[in-house]
Amino acid sequence: MLKKPSKIICMIPARLGSQRVKLKNLRLINGKPLIQFVIDKVKKCNLFDDIYINSESEVFRDIANKNSIKFYKRDKKFSSNTSTNDEFALDFIKNTNGNILVQVLPTSPLISTSEITSFVEYFIKKKLKTLISVSNHQIASLYKKKPINFNLLKKNPPSQKMTPIQSYATVLMAWEYIDFMHNMYKYQSAYHGGLGKKDYFALSPLACIDIDEEEDFLLVEKILLSQNIKNRKAKYYKAKI
Repeated sequence: MLKKPSKIICMIPARLGSQRVKLKNLRLINGKPLIQFVIDKVKKCNLFDDIYINSESEVFRDIANKNSIKFYKRDKKFSSNTSTNDEFALDFIKNTNGNILVQVLPTSPLISTSEITSFVEYFIKKKLKTLISVSNHQIASLYKKKPINFNLLKKNPPSQKMTPIQSYATVLMAWEYIDFMHNMYKYQSAYHGGLGKKDYFALSPLACIDIDEEEDFLLVEKILLSQNIKNRKAKYYKAKI
C-alpha cells in the first residue's frame, strides 16, 4: 500500500485578469465556469488534505465556498502580467501548512481525475522533490534548425518508433515544500526543481491542451460539449475492404 506523506495540498491558481481570453477562468461552458471542471476532478481524487483556489480576486472565494474548498487570497503584486509562478507559489507555501504542493491549472479542463491521481501517486512512490507534467511529441523535431531525435542522413523511421520529444504540459506540477523554499532562496528559482530529485510525467494529449488564445477556448468548449453525447458510434466510409 502506498504510504501517504503527512500533508498534501492542492493549489488551483486563478488570476481574474487575462490578456488574451477575457475572464477565462469564469467563462461558462455548458453552464459551468471553466475553473469548475478542474475543481470537480481534483475533489474526486481523495488524495488531498486541503484544496485551495489561489487568487487575488474575491470572486473566487465565492466559488471556493460553494465547492467546500479553501480560498487563499494572494497579494495583487503576485497577480500582474509580469509576476511569476515561482513568486506566487513561494508566497502560498510560506503561508500554508503542508509537505507537498500539487498545482493544477484551471486552464486545462480536459485533465482527468485518474491522471491527477496517478501523477500524485508517482510523486510519492518515487520520493521526489519535484514532478513536472510533460507532453510527448513522437515526431521528427528540431531545435534552432538542428535535428533532435533523427539523423538527416538516415532513413526516417515510422513515427511510432521515434524517440519522443517532451515539452512541459504545465497543467500539473508538484513540489516538496522545503525543497521549493530551498531552491528559491539559493537560486531564486524553484519551478524547474533546481538540483533536487525530479522526474517527468507524460499526460494524454487532451490533458495537455492549455487555454491561451480564444481559439483554444473554442476547441476545448467543443470537446467538452461533445463528451456529453451518449451512445456515440464510429462511422466509416462504405467500401469493400
